[in-house]
Amino acid sequence: MKVRRGLFGLLAVTAAASIGCSSSITGTPQPGLTPVDVRSLNTGSYANEPTAYEPDISGAAEVKNIEARRMLNYLVLPTDIDKELTIVGDVELFSYPEAPFIRKILPDKYQPATVDNNLLAGAYVSRINPDLRKRKKLIVSILRFPTEEASRKAADDFDRITNADAGRHPITVDGHPDARASSADDVTALSFLAKGPFVILTNVGVPLPDQSALAGIFKKTIDKQFELLDRLRPTPLDDVLDAPLDPEGIMRRALPKSSDGTDPFLLDYDFGPLEAAGELHYERNAVEMQAAFAENGVDLVGRRGGIVYRTRDLPAAFRLQSALVRLGKNDEELSAPPGLPDVRCVKLDSTDMIRDHDLFCAVVYGRYVAVVLAKAKLSGAVDPALYQRAAAQYSVLAKSE
Repeated sequence: MKVRRGLFGLLAVTAAASIGCSSSITGTPQPGLTPVDVRSLNTGSYANEPTAYEPDISGAAEVKNIEARRMLNYLVLPTDIDKELTIVGDVELFSYPEAPFIRKILPDKYQPATVDNNLLAGAYVSRINPDLRKRKKLIVSILRFPTEEASRKAADDFDRITNADAGRHPITVDGHPDARASSADDVTALSFLAKGPFVILTNVGVPLPDQSALAGIFKKTIDKQFELLDRLRPTPLDDVLDAPLDPEGIMRRALPKSSDGTDPFLLDYDFGPLEAAGELHYERNAVEMQAAFAENGVDLVGRRGGIVYRTRDLPAAFRLQSALVRLGKNDEELSAPPGLPDVRCVKLDSTDMIRDHDLFCAVVYGRYVAVVLAKAKLSGAVDPALYQRAAAQYSVLAKSE
């Protein structure tokens, strides 16, 4: 398969005939988009015009999910605690007390702690390292309750339920005497700590029994989570819908969910706008992407059928595209879609856990980069829908100006 190489086509610089041979033109060449005839693109059955983002809000759970998504922007990124935690496990949003158990995220025994104390919303993330022989894990969740009293009781309930299991012992966390941390084997440990209306749930795993290491990870994680929660102001749930759902138009620039059910993912609870910090929880290369976001001014991301990143400018968009398509050990770069030479596509060696895909394309238009997804056929062949989605996403971006 022919592989497209190189990132940019440099803007051609043409001198006027009156400029002599010794003349020079100052400035730095910048990347430019290759001209595209949008009308000629094969967009298949996918929307090729911008569409308003109008999620189905039929009850309280959908309202709480909006607040839970906002909380994700203030949740500790595990790679900030340990850069080796590169493998994404779950990224979850909770919008009612039973949600963590219906999705099999928390053990059923903890359901009284969320139900009795009326869990309002929550954000949860887990990551592990790739070394099977030296396995590490970090799970962090912030759970919002109606009052500070309810959050303290919830933390007590979580801890009581945990320590009903015989053989557990407490772990002291320096600087956080109220952290209810405990372990049965000094390999894995749990902590529950109330702060304001929130409970910080932390689950830590280390390769070998080491109580000191567990305590150190708890301290570093809780310190960072306290710092982030100090910036989070809970929105009264009655006020959530008073704010626009897509105030800066990032969602209308993203390809909507397919109307024919051909997306590789089934659920769309992760749909919505996020700050860069929230989006990093979903990124497969979180350490590299955190640096790329900072370098290229990524300040807003819209997760829909397509995932759109807003960067500083066009050169930054091309740099971000390169970061997004960085190949893993056994990944493969694919040829560009017909008529879209600036688009870059990748076949992943393993399926992405979040949206169940192993094919994606990164589309650049202006200051925006958009990622569209598909899943390879059983034969391993590229699904033609991938290129149709890329064409449709390009059209949406081009018509969003």
